[in-house]
Amino acid sequence: MLLHCPRVQALFPQEHIRLEHDGPAWMHWTEHGGTLILKVGDLKFGEIDEPGEESGFFLEVEMIPHETLVHKIEGFATKHNLILPPIDSSAPSCSVQPILAACHIPGQKKIIFAEESRLEARPGKAGTVEIAVQGEFRARPVPCQEADMVIHLTPYDLAQLLSYLRTLARAQG
Repeated sequence: MLLHCPRVQALFPQEHIRLEHDGPAWMHWTEHGGTLILKVGDLKFGEIDEPGEESGFFLEVEMIPHETLVHKIEGFATKHNLILPPIDSSAPSCSVQPILAACHIPGQKKIIFAEESRLEARPGKAGTVEIAVQGEFRARPVPCQEADMVIHLTPYDLAQLLSYLRTLARAQG
């Protein structure tokens, strides 16, 4: 499943690293070996001079057209045998715990990752959902080829997130 992202940014002030997408991007939702993965590729490397920014991933996911998004979510859930629980439409946000949140940085031959983080989704500007993943990120040397952002979720947590997105899309539609 592909969802359009008007904004994609990963900030790691302790490493003086910023990763962004030049313009809008696509978040690919997929499965690999039982782990459900959200991925955004083709990120551009930049440096952070100011240490005051928060570490984490910050994205906006486009929610329109609403009917199309609902069909994509339900089709993805069916394909991966996910049961979408009912979510109260007045819930202000959805919070889940990723198995792993990581960015690969080929120019520096490193991965920056958090094994304990929180993903929070909440309504954003008109027609978007803001997703933030924050935690204690650390770096490790790893040869890699693509500057990307990946978030690994359990089936249960992804079903919670998808159900929340579907509820928001229905409420806005």
